[in-house]
Amino acid sequence: MLQSLAIIVTDACETKTAQQDRCQSAVGLLAGTSMLIHLLAQLAQAGVQKSVILTLHADLGLRLHSVPNGMDLCLRALPTPNAGRLIDAVTVDEISEVRGEVLIFTENLNIDVSLIKRLIQASGRNLIVVGKSHSQRSLRLLTNNALRVTAILPRSSVSSRNVTADLIPIGVYKFSSELLRSIARSRRRRRNDDLEFFEAALGRQAYEMHVMHGGTMARPG
Repeated sequence: MLQSLAIIVTDACETKTAQQDRCQSAVGLLAGTSMLIHLLAQLAQAGVQKSVILTLHADLGLRLHSVPNGMDLCLRALPTPNAGRLIDAVTVDEISEVRGEVLIFTENLNIDVSLIKRLIQASGRNLIVVGKSHSQRSLRLLTNNALRVTAILPRSSVSSRNVTADLIPIGVYKFSSELLRSIARSRRRRRNDDLEFFEAALGRQAYEMHVMHGGTMARPG
């Protein structure tokens, strides 16, 4: 059984410019997929046992000439655009092998390497990395003083003066495998919708969900 698994959802045709000491999470083809290899190397160094790459383009594997030692790698081609959002990623067969935690990357963005280390080393089992809300996004979180997620709201559903913490997920998560399996079992028919996933997750009171601030973060592509 695995103690740790990373799932990376990516459109391999999208590219980003990497800055020094940064790596790209759901990464496009840049300099022979060097950014993706960089992320995989960081995960391997942190002790992640296996990574699953969900990509819209099946030939991505042909460009991965270097796989970090000590970490298994699995590639799955997604059949259609927009397939493979968070709600799909948590139902892949590999989760059945995991008894520990699952890291999920669902956005094309640049993140600090230190954020990956913080996420892996954090004691919380169900963490959502968040940033400030932007008008074009449709998902906002409410949290209490302990940074526990208490509600999730679509954009403009309440006035801003009633929102105690106006935050959005940025596409980086750490969840316990037990939480992911419990949602997958109970919600087999669903849309590709992160909002629907969180509504299901928040309904499971046995699993606390907390936020982690991403700090200085490039905006999603």
